[in-house]
Amino acid sequence: MVDIQKDVFWKAGVITVVVFLLGVGLGYTLELNRISDIRDDYKVIELEWADAKLQSLYYQFLNPESCDAAIRENLRFSDRAYEQGLKLDRYENANQLSSEMEYEKKRYALLKVEFWINSVNLKKMCNADYMNLLYFYSNDPSIPMKSEQDTQSVILKELKNEKGNKLMLIPLPVDMDIATINVIKDTYNITITPTLIIDSNIKLEGVQDLETIKKYII
Repeated sequence: MVDIQKDVFWKAGVITVVVFLLGVGLGYTLELNRISDIRDDYKVIELEWADAKLQSLYYQFLNPESCDAAIRENLRFSDRAYEQGLKLDRYENANQLSSEMEYEKKRYALLKVEFWINSVNLKKMCNADYMNLLYFYSNDPSIPMKSEQDTQSVILKELKNEKGNKLMLIPLPVDMDIATINVIKDTYNITITPTLIIDSNIKLEGVQDLETIKKYII
């Protein structure tokens, strides 16, 4: 009887290990598939962004009268980048077994910085009527901070859905050791997250409700 029980426990242990390894393998495969999807999407967005940047340079230096087209393309890219950001958020909420996701998030953060600079320049050059909103958040928040950031993200998504292309919403992580973002963070003296910077001159620290933010958004 003792030998039979040992045999049963041994088989159960082997089955448990096999199931665990299969689960890890499946999770890793799904993670790689997600990363592959992100990279494919990023290639498309990167190409669109290169096109949008060249158009902005053309309008700025060679044909400054064509602001409408420049603004239109910038807004179109903003919508695409925003949708890609939502997709990254969905993947980020899934279990992550690979460090590759961190690399892709850094690439995307740099693209958003470049887009923000272009949006600021276009607004000055063409007197565009949209507003730029920088949302500084922590990529690796504490539990209380994560709750605050989740709340702020939901509010900002609602605001973006309401304002559409009148609002350029640009989330930037403050703790991914990205030199350019560190410079921006120091420029605006970002010491806590979440923090919002509206049109480079209005600073709101901590979680802000929808009505408070809308006071500053035309």
